[in-house]
Amino acid sequence: MVARTDPGLKALLEKFVTVRCVQMGGVDLGLFQSDPMLSWSVFLMNGDKTIYGRFGLAHEDAKRSKKDSNTNHSVAGIKAALEGALEVHAGYTQDPATWKPILAAKTGAPWPWKYAEKTPAARKYKRLERIKGSSRDTKGCVHCHEIQRVLIDSYFMKKKPVTDAMLWMYPHPEWVGLSLHPDHRGLVTKVVAKSPAAAAGLRPDDVIETLQAQPILSPADVVWVLHQTPEEGARLTVGIRRDGKSQSLPLALPKDWRRRFGDFAWRYRIAGYAMWLWAGATLADDKAGVRIASHAPWWFKKDHKGARKVLKKRDVIVAVDGKATHDGVRPWTRSTYLAYLMREKKPGSTIKLTVQRGDKQVPVQFKLPRPRPEVLGH
Repeated sequence: MVARTDPGLKALLEKFVTVRCVQMGGVDLGLFQSDPMLSWSVFLMNGDKTIYGRFGLAHEDAKRSKKDSNTNHSVAGIKAALEGALEVHAGYTQDPATWKPILAAKTGAPWPWKYAEKTPAARKYKRLERIKGSSRDTKGCVHCHEIQRVLIDSYFMKKKPVTDAMLWMYPHPEWVGLSLHPDHRGLVTKVVAKSPAAAAGLRPDDVIETLQAQPILSPADVVWVLHQTPEEGARLTVGIRRDGKSQSLPLALPKDWRRRFGDFAWRYRIAGYAMWLWAGATLADDKAGVRIASHAPWWFKKDHKGARKVLKKRDVIVAVDGKATHDGVRPWTRSTYLAYLMREKKPGSTIKLTVQRGDKQVPVQFKLPRPRPEVLGH
């Protein structure tokens, strides 16, 4: 609709061959890697499958809303990304030998299973049987936002370790202390004091032109590089333009940077596990630990009554299985708590907690439900 009503966007799109993919059946998951929380995202790429960049940044508040709005997306932003893609395309077609190694990192490593319908989870769950392995089956649809849960559940089934990158996925620039303008490719609007971005020397009004030598066409490209950064940390090179001059800055991310700076529990597609493991409770981070914010929300249909008997609203979890910290230093967060349960506890096992209830610390325990929830259902 916007493309038809905005002359500038319409003129830009006429310079591209546009293809719309409405579901993920038959889609190469190794090539088309994007944030599964997005209901709409864009790959800007060459016909030979070389990716120039991405557009689309998930928003914590744009979930299950009636408007389905996302303030991270704007017409000006997609225009800027399209213009950037045309610039990269011109360089790539004129000098592919130089550009190929630069753009190679825009494509991620192959997934263990190329197609969603070939994963172990797809073969197991009845709801996924509707796709029948055919992308032309109009009765079936693999939703974009279901892909990560398909992968996580397949890892569980194959007893493969679930990594931090699979949980603390697609890190927002805010995790490293950056805010980027949605109307621009990489315009810095805010830098948080004492953050990795501040330590690197980044300032408001800087324009991020490259990150790890990859051209930045939109904030989604910054997210992509962060997503590919190892869990043990790394030293990234940020190419910026400041006061009309280009320069490079070192962005150092410490060990366990995802756990230290990020939160994945707002991603409700992983929160299907969250509600199962949290036993029907909605959690919030608290200075002392993890607070019980409320009991099961309206969309969670499988309440766990055993936990309701011991967990009360406003309880704060201060210890998990006798551990007061998740890493020997920092208090538990809702994300580290969930990651611990997903990785360390088996269905039906007992979880022992210490909760702060008023001015008392109270030991509580309950059994986690079994079996694991279906990958597509809550």
